[in-house]
Amino acid sequence: MSTILNKIINFLYANCFTFVAIVFITFINGETYNLVGNFIWLPLGAVSLCYLLFGFRIFIAVFMAITFSSVWFHDSSFDVLKTVHLVGTLAPLLAIASMKFFKLSNFFEGSKLVFQHLLFLAILTALFNTLMKFFVFSYIDNISINAVKFIQGYLLGDILGCLTILFFAALVIVPGIRKFAPNYAPSEK
Repeated sequence: MSTILNKIINFLYANCFTFVAIVFITFINGETYNLVGNFIWLPLGAVSLCYLLFGFRIFIAVFMAITFSSVWFHDSSFDVLKTVHLVGTLAPLLAIASMKFFKLSNFFEGSKLVFQHLLFLAILTALFNTLMKFFVFSYIDNISINAVKFIQGYLLGDILGCLTILFFAALVIVPGIRKFAPNYAPSEK
């Protein structure tokens, strides 16, 4: 019985942490520029980090955090299910799954973090997010956009946002966890 309770508590903890972290990072990041892209888009990095820490079980929390953040901070509405929110939820997950499929996902070798894999994850996540959002805006939402400016703006902002969050986590958060709570330190299992 206690193992079931522990699993439920861990599930709720992971989802609550994810929701709060993504909403907080979106708040810090500021205003969004839909068809131009932001110079740095931190929420994509936060989503990637949460997927790395907790796996796919936080999918609903990620989608809810992106949707609520859009409503709270970017003057969106709950009128319809926004496909771009689903893209922001799926892109990091697809990047991680692709890296695992091609056996590029050893983020830890022993106790050392492999920065090259984080760099590749950030680029792949940004590429998936940018291309999927371009497809959604231009073909599903039927918005006429300048493809070159859109892809340049989104790709640059997504890469910089992912790298900022992932490297901050790798250089500050993971060593802090290893020092103060070594039982919870992330490692490749």
